[in-house]
Amino acid sequence: MNLPPRAECDADPNAISIEEARERIANTLPFLMTSEVLTCDSAYGRICADDVRSPISVPPFRASAMDGYAVRCSEVDSTLSITGQSFAGHPGPDSMPAGSCQRITTGARVPNDADAVVQQENTDKVEGAIVIRKAPTSGLNIRPPGSDSQAGARLIQTGTLLGAAQLALLAAHGIDKIQVRKQLHIALFSTGDELSEPQQSLSPGRIYDANRPLLKAMFASPAIRITDLGICSDNEIDIESTLFGARGADLVISSGGVSVGDADHVRAVLERVGSVDIWKIAMKPGRPLTFGFSQSNQAYFGLPGNPVSAALTGLLFVKPAIRRMLGMTPLENPPIQLPLHGQISKLPGRVEFQRATMQIDEDGEWQVFTTGLQDSHVLTSLHRANCLIKLPLGSSGANSGDIVHVIPFLHFSDGIL
Repeated sequence: MNLPPRAECDADPNAISIEEARERIANTLPFLMTSEVLTCDSAYGRICADDVRSPISVPPFRASAMDGYAVRCSEVDSTLSITGQSFAGHPGPDSMPAGSCQRITTGARVPNDADAVVQQENTDKVEGAIVIRKAPTSGLNIRPPGSDSQAGARLIQTGTLLGAAQLALLAAHGIDKIQVRKQLHIALFSTGDELSEPQQSLSPGRIYDANRPLLKAMFASPAIRITDLGICSDNEIDIESTLFGARGADLVISSGGVSVGDADHVRAVLERVGSVDIWKIAMKPGRPLTFGFSQSNQAYFGLPGNPVSAALTGLLFVKPAIRRMLGMTPLENPPIQLPLHGQISKLPGRVEFQRATMQIDEDGEWQVFTTGLQDSHVLTSLHRANCLIKLPLGSSGANSGDIVHVIPFLHFSDGIL
């Protein structure tokens, strides 16, 4: 049997580069400008809407960094009597008599005339006095006032995601309320006459909709409110009706119906009710990505119907768009390069992302290998992966031992977003 000749190139003259797509999306996205004030106890995972400045210096006094004794460095060659104590929350006297010291604990206020704290392990205690075995230098083990932050200094910048460290910082400065961006409202739906809900029995020719659970989980965040619009049939009337049901959302995301098949109607509807800015991307999987506006100031992403394609376009395009709409700083992912175990075949013409696993080999060295079959419907390949291998536009693949560019899935998490 004569087989058709193998294609030598996978390029599409109508597709734009990943870089151009990202730039066009970034330049046209609307920003979420509304905000609200929350107590810090309820602000986890939200986005700071205004710079937060410190109302106090922290620490507000000279504090001990060790358990030990507050001393004057000029007297450490003598036996020093213990004439007081300063415990955390229970400060001792402001000054010390000549030839004396104060017992002190970590975090306690240092007396005004002490200029060092001697670690207790460097002293010998004898009948209510101490002998110092290792002479301190001035300032040793003393935290100056404002050494963490000065009053009036910026603590948290606008656009910062409020995680554990940020909320602890606010609490340490006595701040109990903060202005945050209102939740970004995302409306989500799938298109396809072949789709069924998981609780339904499958009739011939139908499959279960995995994309909505996938995308809802990917974009779940305290900073986001998701409205699930369900499954939409493959016809223009239902698609337009579903988009009408998404009014009020800041961002609409659909999956399926964005290719060039007979049942792909999203583009026609979008051009009629809104606008289309991007239609095809020079990447694999995920070429049929659509970006535009479903109504005035309402951004729209139409993701491919195959679940792996939907996942990758969601990670590479939608997540950065969400960050930008929330006023967050774009993520700059550090490059990671690892040796490939096995072989990868690829046609030039598109940037290709292969699902992969990076792990330590028996020699203690990191390596990366694909998760097997890379067809865009194979969700098991995504389940087994912890990273992507990125192959450049002109690449024809890679051989075992070649150094390849790796993008860990951790790059996409940012804690929450």
